[in-house]
Amino acid sequence: MRQVITFILVGASSTGLYFLLLWGLRDIIASTMALTACCYGISMVYNYILQSWLTFRAGPPTRRSMTRFVIMHLTAMALNSLLMAGLVDGLGMALFGSQVLVTALISAMIFVVSKRWVYQV
Repeated sequence: MRQVITFILVGASSTGLYFLLLWGLRDIIASTMALTACCYGISMVYNYILQSWLTFRAGPPTRRSMTRFVIMHLTAMALNSLLMAGLVDGLGMALFGSQVLVTALISAMIFVVSKRWVYQV
């Protein structure tokens, strides 16, 4: 249960950083896909450090966990950007509302993959 709570807290702070970047860069980066990918990449680094240290207590980073984390998040980032482009550009949904929905879906996926694959001992 500690892992779930810590994962949520770290994820919430990472998501907060993502939304702050999204708001701050929205007038600088015109493409929805580029904007969301940039914001996601920055929050991904922040997330790795805290999830590794606090949530999964994985010890020092290993090449294996870092590689798996990057693969997982690149997949999640691509999925995030594609879903956001589809919802915002394709369906005309609101940027922030769409991101809340997509974030919830991707967060659940990331917890399971992190626990079972990235930080697997």
